[in-house]
Amino acid sequence: MTGDFMTGMEALLKKLVDSPSISGFEENVRDLIKKELKPHVDEIRIDKIGNLIARKGKGDPKIVLAAHMDELGLMVKYIDDKGFLKFDMIGGWDERILPAMKFKIHGSKGAITGVIGSKPPHMQERDEQKTPFKAKDLYLDVGADGKNDISKIGIRVGDFITRDGKFDKMMGSRVTGHGFDNRIGCLVMIEAMKRLKGFKGTVYAVGTIQEELGLIGIRGSVYSINPDVVLALDTTISGDTPDLKPGESGIKLGSGPTLAIKDAVTVVNPRIKKWITDTARKNKIKLQYEVMDGGATDASIVPMIREGIPSGSVLVPTRYVHTPIEVADMNDIEDAVKLVVDAVKSVSGYL
Repeated sequence: MTGDFMTGMEALLKKLVDSPSISGFEENVRDLIKKELKPHVDEIRIDKIGNLIARKGKGDPKIVLAAHMDELGLMVKYIDDKGFLKFDMIGGWDERILPAMKFKIHGSKGAITGVIGSKPPHMQERDEQKTPFKAKDLYLDVGADGKNDISKIGIRVGDFITRDGKFDKMMGSRVTGHGFDNRIGCLVMIEAMKRLKGFKGTVYAVGTIQEELGLIGIRGSVYSINPDVVLALDTTISGDTPDLKPGESGIKLGSGPTLAIKDAVTVVNPRIKKWITDTARKNKIKLQYEVMDGGATDASIVPMIREGIPSGSVLVPTRYVHTPIEVADMNDIEDAVKLVVDAVKSVSGYL
């Protein structure tokens, strides 16, 4: 894949990336997912807290494919008299990367571009240059001359702020963009639902809210469905960059999707592990395995819902997670879609 031409999945990933949706403000991605799924499912509903639940088929077994719709962002916390904005972080930021980043502030009159100011090196003391900035000391500059200007453009405390980045193709099958965590999971969910044909049970595509704030949306949505099994579709850290040491992560870009064996909350159910492993082997799909010290997905909390529901995570390797320049491989995404589709078709033998 070279040049400006985009495949269908690349074009859809770009649309997902271009849809601003931080935790608590997932409507834009939700609307896009709804539009994409509507011709391919039997029913779509939005639950009381904003999760999207799309159903395909009727009967047992019942499977949930879950992908969280939110991404990291900021929120306007305070507006000073000079028109600069103080902010609060939404989700797990590395605050060291914030200075000199560009953002969009989503006010009542539309999105406004802003930048997080960075003190020029010419004006810094030596000790300052050695010390990373703290988020509490940073601010957003939208070009205003005062607080009145801010009022005129419709920005208020509580407005959400998204990273101002874009989707780009790189060499070969590699792509870059912001919000890959978890626009990629949303893409895998959409494509899997489109390709699933003739399954005798019921498959639910669940776009969840506020995963980045503590796995919020998955709890009520799965409780209401009461499925037999849940697969979370998400991204994971690719460990093949020079800044990660051998042994920290064996996951590599281009080597296929990943099955999370352990994360910070739970260990994968043995039946889920065998199900996904057997599916990959039988269908000759590359599969990687991950044991994580930290991190969690929507699947992590599912064993604690109702009497406990078996769950697992199918993850797509991604470099530079939680930054504006995440990098992924479209071949890994395609293999993740194939793995999920084939797994759904064979699930009855593992329940």
